[in-house]
Amino acid sequence: MKTKIFKFFKKKQNFGYIEKFSSFAQAKNYSDEVNIYFDKRFTKFQGPNKIEAADRFNIISILVSLITKKKLNILDIGEGTNPAYSHIKKLTNISTNCMVLDTEKLVKIIKNKVPKKFKKNIKYITSINEIKLKYLDIVCFNSSIQYLENYENMVKKLSNLNPSYILITFTPFHLENKNYYSLQCSIAGSLHPIIFFSLKNLKKLLFNCNYKPIFENKYMINKHEHKSIGPNKFFFKDLLFKKI
Repeated sequence: MKTKIFKFFKKKQNFGYIEKFSSFAQAKNYSDEVNIYFDKRFTKFQGPNKIEAADRFNIISILVSLITKKKLNILDIGEGTNPAYSHIKKLTNISTNCMVLDTEKLVKIIKNKVPKKFKKNIKYITSINEIKLKYLDIVCFNSSIQYLENYENMVKKLSNLNPSYILITFTPFHLENKNYYSLQCSIAGSLHPIIFFSLKNLKKLLFNCNYKPIFENKYMINKHEHKSIGPNKFFFKDLLFKKI
């Protein structure tokens, strides 16, 4: 199997995903070369003056500008060196309290690289248990929920903190009744599990946690290539949910 993976990486591929599995565990056990999501290209903190505008941050920036509250508490899941705080500040000039939840590997690298002037607004954490706030205004999965094996438990735990909004961006979906799982190979030298969500089931999960969708955006149909799944069978979406 290792020889197969080595040959895979040695040969340039024109697709971003390979294989199809019925569970996250099956994808993770594909070979010893499979790892958790980590892009070594992005290990330098990016403040408001360093980031480039990314479409998936437009929604949260607009949302923040519409909420009439002096200071918002935001949990940013998975954006690491490129936190929502920086995009919001750049696009709206609004400062927020932003906790960034990411892997221990990334947090260990980045937490000491945050400039002093941002430390009162940005805190890096590796577990939900580190959240000491009484409330959250926005929880944002910035193209990250698809890499979480225990995403259902995380959503349920976060709903107990009663955030007003839950935002999911740049995430792969399909219209079948069950999730399927694959391996992402679009990052050089990395092969890691990824979830292609059943849109129906993810909405049901959020609804059962008392959240309703108030905005959704569908795009990138027929753009990303899967080795064995037709590009018209999946797509990417942004979804914004509000507390019922």
